[in-house]
Amino acid sequence: MPLSTLRAGLKTAITSNTNYSAYDHVPEIIIPPAALILASDPYLEPVVIGNSKNYYVRLTLEVVSTTYSNPSALTNLEDDIETILGLIPTSWIILSVSSPRIRSTNSTDLLTAEIQLQTAYTG
Repeated sequence: MPLSTLRAGLKTAITSNTNYSAYDHVPEIIIPPAALILASDPYLEPVVIGNSKNYYVRLTLEVVSTTYSNPSALTNLEDDIETILGLIPTSWIILSVSSPRIRSTNSTDLLTAEIQLQTAYTG
């Protein structure tokens, strides 16, 4: 199974809630609320050294909320995180959720947080 299939499955799960746009790449224009599916660091880790077929795959979901200047942006981001956590398939392990931060894009500031995920992968 290609790694793109893992990202596609995660994207489908997130978009099962029609409020969110999910991207398996960084789009030119981000329209919140959205989740960006990005490679983490480390991206691939061997399960057993010397076995090139079994890996742990780590991905980052960057949750993007409304514009930063909105007074309710933090509450919106927290609600988005809780909703998206509930949409993640059970085959993924949720490692952590970062503190909120500002992402400057599209000539505006957006409030974001990162969800770190891990799953087992057989290539």
